[in-house]
Amino acid sequence: MKAYLITSPTLYPTTPLEFCDFYRRILDTHKIHFACYRDKTLAFNPKLLEIFLELNQLYKIPSLINSNFELGIEFGFDGLHCNASQMDLILEAKRKFSLVFFSAHTEEILQKVDLLGVNGITISPIFAIPNKGEPLGLEFLNNLHLEDYRAEIFALGGIIDSQALLKIATTSIKAFASIRYFLN
Repeated sequence: MKAYLITSPTLYPTTPLEFCDFYRRILDTHKIHFACYRDKTLAFNPKLLEIFLELNQLYKIPSLINSNFELGIEFGFDGLHCNASQMDLILEAKRKFSLVFFSAHTEEILQKVDLLGVNGITISPIFAIPNKGEPLGLEFLNNLHLEDYRAEIFALGGIIDSQALLKIATTSIKAFASIRYFLN
């Protein structure tokens, strides 16, 4: 199953040396196919971005940045992960980045952004997560017809351990994204 790692500033160290050691341990422990630097705080640290990019390059993992088009260009990211309010940015992002992913929360949006030509779509939440609304559940995934999509679909939300991953594996979905799974 393809794995898409998403970082979180609340769960990762914020000093460069600690971040480097922490992130390297994750990359040594898990087979990652894509990685997204996600930081919605105002405490932006360019050194952490550089470490993230350097380690991903060393491990041959494509690097995406969440939502921040300008930083993605400035730091040379491979891709942009657009949030739910950035649908209008997809076409421009496709001209600047080799990868464009999108966060969808309904099948309607999933279909719409697939037609816009994104490479990957996270669909969430699959399992219950505090403050994220009603989970879509495994039945939702089972009812998706993956052959109708050009983009790769990643299950996201509440995938925190191998038990959740085994449940995803019972569906037709062959890729998942997570923040907390990779911390185990």
